Amino acid sequence: MIDLYYWPTANGLKAAILLEELGLEHRLLPVNIRAGEQQDTAFQRISANGRIPAIVDHAPQGGGEPFALFESGAILGYLADKTGRFQDDRHRVQEWLFWQAGHITPYLSQLQVFRERAPEPLPYALELLDKEAERLYGVLERRLGEVDYVAGAYSIADMAIFPWIQPQRQGRSLADYPRIDAWRERLKARPAVQRAYAKGRELAPAERSLALE
Repeated sequence: MIDLYYWPTANGLKAAILLEELGLEHRLLPVNIRAGEQQDTAFQRISANGRIPAIVDHAPQGGGEPFALFESGAILGYLADKTGRFQDDRHRVQEWLFWQAGHITPYLSQLQVFRERAPEPLPYALELLDKEAERLYGVLERRLGEVDYVAGAYSIADMAIFPWIQPQRQGRSLADYPRIDAWRERLKARPAVQRAYAKGRELAPAERSLALE
C-alpha cells in the first residue's frame, strides 16, 4: 500500500498517473492546498518542503519501516525503480525529468500566475515569460519530431511533462505545435491517464490543471 498525499494540480497529477499506470495499490489522501493544508505540521513531517505530492510506501523494498518521500521527480524515480518500469533508457529519462523540473514547471507556472492572478497587467514580466514558454514548447516540439515519446519509449518523463502542457492557460495554440498535439492525444487516450484525471475531478472539479482541452 502506498499513500499519495496530493492535490490534482500538475505536480500532483504526475504521481497519480504513474500509480495508475503501475497498478500499485494506493490511497489518495487529499491535501487541500487552496485551504492551506500543506502547512499542517503532520503533513510537513512527511513532506519537509510543505508541498505536494508526497508518498508513504508501507512496503518498501527490503522491508523495514514505512518510507516517506517528497518531490514529484524523486517520487517518479522511486516508483519506477521499485517496479522496474517506465525508464528503459534511464539517463535519457533523467535528462527530460530534469528539464521538466528545471524549466517547464518554474516558467510555465509563473506565466500562469501572471496571466490569471496578477492584480494588474505586468507587460514586461508577461513578455519575458511568454518568450520562454514559446522556446520551451519549441524544444518539446523538435524532440517529438524525432521520437514518439520524449525519452524514446513511454516513460515517467512523459508523465512528468504532460500535466504541465496546458496550452490555453499558457497562451499557446497547438495548431502551431502539431507534434505536441499528437503526443498529448496519445497520452490522453491512455486508460491510466484518464483514471488519474477522473479521480482528480471527483476531488476538486474546479482545478484548472484538470482541463484537457
